[in-house]
Amino acid sequence: MTGRFSVTVCTSADEERMLAVQEIVRGLTAEPKTLSPKFLYHEEGSGLFDEITHLEEYYPTRIERSLLDGFGAGIVHDVQPHEIVELGPGNSAKSGTLLGPALQTGTLKRYIPFDISESAVREGARALFDMYPDLGEIAAVVGDFERHLPAIPDPQGTRLIAFLGSTIGNLHPAERSRFLEEVRALMPRTEDALLVGADLVKDTRIIEAAYNDARGITALFNLNSLKAVNDLLGTEIDISLFRHYAFFNAEHSRIEMHLQAEADVAFTLPATGDVVRVQAGETIWTESSYKFTRDSFAGALHDAGFGNVRWFTDPDEMFALVLARP
Repeated sequence: MTGRFSVTVCTSADEERMLAVQEIVRGLTAEPKTLSPKFLYHEEGSGLFDEITHLEEYYPTRIERSLLDGFGAGIVHDVQPHEIVELGPGNSAKSGTLLGPALQTGTLKRYIPFDISESAVREGARALFDMYPDLGEIAAVVGDFERHLPAIPDPQGTRLIAFLGSTIGNLHPAERSRFLEEVRALMPRTEDALLVGADLVKDTRIIEAAYNDARGITALFNLNSLKAVNDLLGTEIDISLFRHYAFFNAEHSRIEMHLQAEADVAFTLPATGDVVRVQAGETIWTESSYKFTRDSFAGALHDAGFGNVRWFTDPDEMFALVLARP
């Protein structure tokens, strides 16, 4: 590495495992039964999601990348950031669309990746220093953005916070409000900016196809959350008794992914001794992915303290990059 690298670790693998077990027990003993979308990414789940992003039906990643390629440099030149904070970048493989132009402006001094995986941020730092030898500092934070955002270091000049991948859509309204308020608290200057990837409301057939691909990769991704339960809790759930079920809930403007039992299923949670019974036709809710209108998303930003909002969309307005300032 050529630049300075530091990492602040807010959590450990053991702590995350303990919290995951508690979260699984709460979700499977609640009504309706739920599993956090984080468990979709267990082990081979991350690889399955990467495969999903290359599917013809799955438009969000493809369109967001085209928007970053088309507008990213202009956004960065407008903001002139001294530092970029990226929430959930993984190994930062896609961060160059912002970092490259930011370094060209001559203002960027620091990159702050915030991710749950320490190995990913270390891998990303090595790759970024190799690619951008002029990058002076990477100050990584390892944590969960629902709990550890305050661990992000104090700003050193104008700050651009990036939250891409339409991950904002996985947060329910109350969670989204709390998250945006916490992000706003990290932005003390009126020149600071938040760049968010947001999936927009469109023809229901297009939305549902993106979560019900013809090859069945999304089904495998969804079923992987039960493998996470088996691995983390030592349960013996027969995964073959469940099927992938995803649909657009128009009332709440969200895709819902569920695992639907095709027969009566019962299993014991060793952590507590609870017996979970899932009747045939009953579902376990594994993910929500909210789709926004301009008004609904601008309203959420306004309520969190963002008053200046710019939109960058594809010609069909299927997806948006939203640049918001205090």
